[in-house]
Amino acid sequence: MKLYRSLIYRELMLTRKRFILMLILFLLLALLMMTPLILVFIFKPVEGEESPLEMIPLFVGIVALTGGFMAGTNNGLQKADISSGWKRYSFVLPPTAKQQALSDLLTKLCYILFFGLLSVAFLMVCKIVSGINTAVEGIDPICRMLNIYLGAVCAVMLVDIAYSYIMMFANDKNQLKLISALAFVGAGAVLKVFGLFPRMNKTEKPAEDGTMISEEAINKFETFLSSGKTTLCILAVFVVLCVLFFLAMWRSHERRES
Repeated sequence: MKLYRSLIYRELMLTRKRFILMLILFLLLALLMMTPLILVFIFKPVEGEESPLEMIPLFVGIVALTGGFMAGTNNGLQKADISSGWKRYSFVLPPTAKQQALSDLLTKLCYILFFGLLSVAFLMVCKIVSGINTAVEGIDPICRMLNIYLGAVCAVMLVDIAYSYIMMFANDKNQLKLISALAFVGAGAVLKVFGLFPRMNKTEKPAEDGTMISEEAINKFETFLSSGKTTLCILAVFVVLCVLFFLAMWRSHERRES
């Protein structure tokens, strides 16, 4: 356990600047989302006007989505190890590649747990400040927040796994820059092939032709986000991604320079 504590401590210390920056951005966003709820008590809304309190589910979703992106994103440790030369030095250290990969996964889980707790705390604060129950028509707000959060984590972790796998082929700064550039160009090419770039040359549908998303579709999406089955599916995907992340990092630590 001392070995893993040391490896995790090393990663947390090397990534603390990025972590502090993400934490500040998260707290600023949370404060921004809380502002309408605070103002509603200072300036009482006129009867008949839409209350900002009705936007609480949207605010909670935005904060959870942002927290998931920050928790799942690459912490930059692998890039820093390659740039500093620590990757080469690590090959003669007692920790095995498997142990280092496990510490990488545990550190990632620490970030996910931390921002997840912050997202839950924001939901609780919203309920206390507003004084209302955010559960509407049987929709569980905690389940919905968890699904949004874990969904964002899984999406970003998938990108992180691909990035980590690509980075394993870099042995020095020059190779790192070259591979990073090629990965960026390759990602753009894939997006272009699958038509994921916005089609700027096509005229958008005018608003007067009707709403782009029906209320029924929105209700179905909210029901999907608040379903326990959705949570189980996302958790299953999350477990698979954790295994893939571990294998990618294991292979990265195991690889020797050619």
